[in-house]
Amino acid sequence: MRGQLNVILALVLALIVALLAVANVEQVTIHYLVGETRLPLIIVILGSAVLGGLVVGMLGWVRLFSLHRQVKLLEKERAAKVESDQGETASPERGA
Repeated sequence: MRGQLNVILALVLALIVALLAVANVEQVTIHYLVGETRLPLIIVILGSAVLGGLVVGMLGWVRLFSLHRQVKLLEKERAAKVESDQGETASPERGA
């Protein structure tokens, strides 16, 4: 259900960006640190949306790998604990 909600939200946002881009087709001047250029505003809006999506995607990718690493570490810890628990139950009790 959550995946469907994310897809619907992404489509709505894409539609809003597309409508804004189509409504703004005049030329604008973009000033960079070393110069300037003139582009249609539609290109600037779509380019900004794509760059924003890439940044969010990369941040999500980094978070995903971080979580995978954490899961592997916790699985190793759990496996070591299970082995030590099995070793304790297999050995005879002392001091009885």
